[in-house]
Amino acid sequence: MMNITEYNEDVLKPFILNLFIINKSSTCTQMESLPVSGLFSFYRAIGLLLGPLNTILNGLCVHIFNHSSWKKSIMSRILKGLSIIELGMGLSLFIHALIFSQNSTTTSHLHQNTTNSIYPYHNEQDTIQTNAYIKTIFSFFIMTISSRFLVVFQISRNWSVVLLAAYRYDQICRPIGSPSAFPRERIRYILIIIFFLACLIVIPRIFESGIVVCYISGNVSKDYPLLINYKLYQILYLGLVMFIVQSGGPVICVCVLSAFVIRIIAKRRKFHREKEQRSARNLLRRQTMEIENNQSNLKNNIINNYNNNPLKRNSNGLTKELTERPAPSGDKLMFAVCITFFILETPAFFSKILNPYLEQDYPLIDLTLSVIANLLIYLDSTLNAFIYMASNPLFRKIAREECIQYRDRLICCKASKPNQIARISRLLDTETNAISINS
Repeated sequence: MMNITEYNEDVLKPFILNLFIINKSSTCTQMESLPVSGLFSFYRAIGLLLGPLNTILNGLCVHIFNHSSWKKSIMSRILKGLSIIELGMGLSLFIHALIFSQNSTTTSHLHQNTTNSIYPYHNEQDTIQTNAYIKTIFSFFIMTISSRFLVVFQISRNWSVVLLAAYRYDQICRPIGSPSAFPRERIRYILIIIFFLACLIVIPRIFESGIVVCYISGNVSKDYPLLINYKLYQILYLGLVMFIVQSGGPVICVCVLSAFVIRIIAKRRKFHREKEQRSARNLLRRQTMEIENNQSNLKNNIINNYNNNPLKRNSNGLTKELTERPAPSGDKLMFAVCITFFILETPAFFSKILNPYLEQDYPLIDLTLSVIANLLIYLDSTLNAFIYMASNPLFRKIAREECIQYRDRLICCKASKPNQIARISRLLDTETNAISINS
């Protein structure tokens, strides 16, 4: 996957797979830092904060969705897969931010050590120089892979939310009697296919650019474009494919599916209101006619017969003739996840739309919008645990039970630890006495 070649001034267009070039020239200098380092520092700090928090919260969600109380429902399987993907997303974010932080803090220190130190032996100097540029290459490669996996998990997460919205649409809008498009056995395979396709789509992004590494200091001298240098790649892949797959497609799909569901629910509520009004008018007219035509001594019998009618009635005494599909279990949870996703993903949607117009003339504004959009995406992923907690009573119940069990285990461990220590000390005393007697 990665090629390492020696730097040559004549090589103006390196091969696409040449991610690293070694410059052994004594005039090789470190690349200048970006003027927006403060923005990157803020982004790095947020990544170091949200990464572990995201990983811990989504790990707890995976544990809760594994509980037997969910009865392996389709919704719990989708949310469990979504939590696993978001767990990987938080882990990738933390690794990327950590390596980025280490690179920014150790580059100057490494440069001073390699230029100011005097080595007594030439072999020792070569070893330290080799270790320096190998560490730089390794950290760049890990940072590139972690950032690309971050995109993979983001794409997988977005389309998993689309799957959740599609399942909600299927449960509410599917005609009665027709089979579901999302049987329980298919959910795992659908999520695996989503992740596999996301990996395939993101592979070209690994080879967007490479770096020139100084052999003496181990610092990054400059970066050079690879695939990113091709206009066709910029327009078709980054501008069209990545926009549709990463942001535009999921946001539009969730918006359309949620709009259809809201429209169907609004129509059903309107139909119920109109039906209740018609039933009330018909009932009033029928009662009036019965009262006028019958004798006064039969009134009570008519009323009693009406009250004992075996038809199913609602709280207003009106008959129910319409049989329709009830709302699926956990509908509020799915609706909350979809709405939060739509709100917090919309800035990323517009950021990608405005990117071609701002990138050339207003790079700082474009970078700021991208950072804000990414932070909202990570925040959305982190807040899902609280959304589950607020919108689903079963999730709250299981979480409370797990907390109580963990607290009881912790108390038992603390209570049993002194007894264990006393037992171990008695055993040690017995062994010591036996050894002294034998000696």
